[in-house]
Amino acid sequence: MSGERFEQTRVEQAFDLAVDALRGIRRKHVYAAVLFGLTISAINSLTFVQALARFFEKLPFTSLMASYLVEDQIRAFVLMAAIVIADRFVDEGAPMRRTYLVAALGGSTVGVLLSEPVFWLWRQTVTADAWPAHMAWLHGSAIYVYQPVFDLSHWLLIGGAAVFLYADRRAARRTEARLHASQLDRIRRSKVALESRLQAMQARVEPQFLFNTLAQVERLFELDPPTATRMLDDLIAYLRAAMPLMRDTSSTVGQEVELARAYLDIVRMRLGDRLRVAIDVPPGVRDARMPPMMLLPLIDHVVVRGLGPPAEGGAVRIAAEVAGGRLRLTVVDSGAAIVPDLDAGGLDAIRQRLDALYHGDATLEVRRAGDRTNEALLDLPLEPVVTAASDRNFS
Repeated sequence: MSGERFEQTRVEQAFDLAVDALRGIRRKHVYAAVLFGLTISAINSLTFVQALARFFEKLPFTSLMASYLVEDQIRAFVLMAAIVIADRFVDEGAPMRRTYLVAALGGSTVGVLLSEPVFWLWRQTVTADAWPAHMAWLHGSAIYVYQPVFDLSHWLLIGGAAVFLYADRRAARRTEARLHASQLDRIRRSKVALESRLQAMQARVEPQFLFNTLAQVERLFELDPPTATRMLDDLIAYLRAAMPLMRDTSSTVGQEVELARAYLDIVRMRLGDRLRVAIDVPPGVRDARMPPMMLLPLIDHVVVRGLGPPAEGGAVRIAAEVAGGRLRLTVVDSGAAIVPDLDAGGLDAIRQRLDALYHGDATLEVRRAGDRTNEALLDLPLEPVVTAASDRNFS
């Protein structure tokens, strides 16, 4: 008894699933069924053109084709409904081949059974007096046996081919969708791995920058303790505001320039007027996106290696421009007698991050620009600007 109840439950679930699938029929399904029915009518007309020519002798074209058009549309709509139901069952985990085989057999059979009354009505009314003499053997009860058998065998071939062609295409699309989803997942995993790698590279820059700054504070305590105390207080306030931005995965030219400006202000407390700073960044460039912690290590490199002794000081100029779809940031220092070491400290880390982010489409070039002048050029692809930039001033 429990087995019968279980089978009844399964039948009810299958019925509910089929009804729900039919409720999901959309306009695109209707258009596809109409187009398929018209296509089959056209093919049949070409296939049986000689037999139809005999009817044309006694019947107008519209009267003759009306029955075939209606029959093919009924069968096409039933086959479409069977395919929609099969799609739902396959999505729920039913075996694909078996499900679509049942859809082809059931849809073709039910479609022929539902369309046969149209043929019988047409045969008794429209063609009753126009039946060709060479088809007289189909008069009487023979027509009610031959016609359904012929239509069923004919539509089993058509419906079976259509259903399995559709099933094959649908399976190909599902496979393509799974491959696409798998590819997106691999891209997502690669992005996560890249972000972890970039964070590790960025983490190498932050301690070096911090240690260099603390070393300057230490030297200033030996020369001017009151000024060193103020510088240490400013450094603490600066780091509280700047460190969260250093950990961001994206920044803007404006934010990076303000970080550099605030850092140079701290350095100027030690060098005073001996350090001259010039920043040339047009307003339209400030909102351009760029990776964080790219500009500040360059400034730190200039301060540590590019400037002359504290007694001489030097000048630092920061400039940014957009040209040819590229973002170019330039840091020029004067006061050093030799070109800075190209692989020193943060420069190598910057190049590694550029290679990981842009795959060779971004460069960092450090070169001599004069007898005591050096130039660092950071060239990046221009990314879309931030529409609501909120640059922060840390000076």
